[in-house]
Amino acid sequence: MTKAYSQIEMNQCAGLSLKAAEQELERVSKKIEEVYAHDENFLKMLEKSQSVWKESVKAEMDLMFPAPDKQKSYGSVYPLCASGFKLRLTLQRIEYLKAWLKGHSGGNACSGSIMHEYCINNEC
Repeated sequence: MTKAYSQIEMNQCAGLSLKAAEQELERVSKKIEEVYAHDENFLKMLEKSQSVWKESVKAEMDLMFPAPDKQKSYGSVYPLCASGFKLRLTLQRIEYLKAWLKGHSGGNACSGSIMHEYCINNEC
């Protein structure tokens, strides 16, 4: 769909954008799991972090759209607004997680579990 003219089409486009971002988040997460496969404790913490993040997204969605009857309270634009809001949260998470794929350069004493950039592409 190249242009959305009706509310239904706009809602569908927003849903498709969100789905694409969620697929990208899954791709980034899987790549991190591959790169850090040697670190079992890190993988446990990544899984925990993702789980907590998902719960946080639910809480943020409830805060933004607290009414029990979403359609009645926010109207036909609700799917568009909800998808857009969740999309922003998902894109922020993707950017945050990409640090583990980019790696850090030398001299960063506070990099924590983020490997050196050399080790991301080479075996260390």
